[in-house]
Amino acid sequence: MTGKRKPDSWEVFEDTIGDARHLVAIAESLGDRRVRRMRSELRERVGDALRVPQKKRRQLDCVESADLFVVIKPKARMTRDNFTADSLRPLLRQALVATCTALESYVGDRVMEAVGSASRSSKVPSRLQETRMTVGEHLGILAAYQRTGWGLRPILEREVRRVASPAPDQVEKAFSLIGYDNVLHKVDRKLNQRSDAARKDLQRIYDRRNRIAHHGDRVGRGRAHISVDEVRADIDEMERIAKALHEVT
Repeated sequence: MTGKRKPDSWEVFEDTIGDARHLVAIAESLGDRRVRRMRSELRERVGDALRVPQKKRRQLDCVESADLFVVIKPKARMTRDNFTADSLRPLLRQALVATCTALESYVGDRVMEAVGSASRSSKVPSRLQETRMTVGEHLGILAAYQRTGWGLRPILEREVRRVASPAPDQVEKAFSLIGYDNVLHKVDRKLNQRSDAARKDLQRIYDRRNRIAHHGDRVGRGRAHISVDEVRADIDEMERIAKALHEVT
């Protein structure tokens, strides 16, 4: 039986950016629009349907959105307060973290897809030539591999993964390892947008990701505002940049 095919860089990106979109969809769908608790007649009907004992029916409540009607059962660990816009914002923040993870993984995987051919090229990119190894690693390659190129790959991958990041400077540094200099300028041209637009968008999203990951998205004495529309727009922009990167490399 043949093994499962390893997904390529774009497939991995789509999987991870899909996680981000899923988190946003959950946050949007669970947002409670009700003003009051469940009405008594509705509690009775729901109680009958769920076979809730009569004495516990006053504990029934619900959350209602444009997509969902969620019943909160007696003694539930969650209440309607867990479904307010403020309470669901952690999902949006983690969606932004997943968005940056998607690009970081993509950059590393995309570069690794080409690093072998770049290292065998008649003109090896200068930044790739600067990758360092220890004497011990060199001796280990000579001892373990007849084809030394296979032994170089783990060392090159270590460098690629160290460099790969959603930060614009690191994106350009990673792609320069395989001979693509000023790759974000190529992205701007591909997208027919002003110079440095991709760089500025990546830096803005990356800075927000860092504030979420390292400071809980705090600004001053509270947390920064975040919305479904804002996060969805950032996911769309990240995917747009990644598609252009894929096309120009």
